[in-house]
Amino acid sequence: MTATDPLTVSPNVFRKVLGNLPTGVVVITTPTGTGQIARSANSFTSVSLEPPLVSVCFTNTSPMTAALCASGTWGVSVLAADQRDLCAHFANRDTARDLTRIPHSLGPHTGAALLTDCVATIECRTVLMQEAGDHTVVIGEVLAMTTRREHGPLVFYRGKYHAIR
Repeated sequence: MTATDPLTVSPNVFRKVLGNLPTGVVVITTPTGTGQIARSANSFTSVSLEPPLVSVCFTNTSPMTAALCASGTWGVSVLAADQRDLCAHFANRDTARDLTRIPHSLGPHTGAALLTDCVATIECRTVLMQEAGDHTVVIGEVLAMTTRREHGPLVFYRGKYHAIR
């Protein structure tokens, strides 16, 4: 095994190596002046227990980054293993605002859309946004959370979706 010089790490190698780390898949939502915007993400993680903080990352140029900056509040819906179609729906920039056929409710603390049939939901208030390379890290304080159904989560690993039962 050989070490790689950090100055020569290509994006493809970086993605391949980090693809060995399984991640959960979520849908992040935030209210806008004209409704809601939602995007799939697998860059979501817990940050702190006290106070309860979580983070998510989007590219600096993503409409979602701008929307999160403008609203200051957001929702997280943890997708179940049988919700790959929702992940694909919200990964597409053309359908990221279309919640018309997606069962959801608005979070009482944030006004963000929370998907009805997901594993769990979390409502957050942004406490920090920090550019980091070509992405922006958004850290949110957890305002409320709920487990919605007992079902294995949707997991992304080595470029494919998997189920944990």
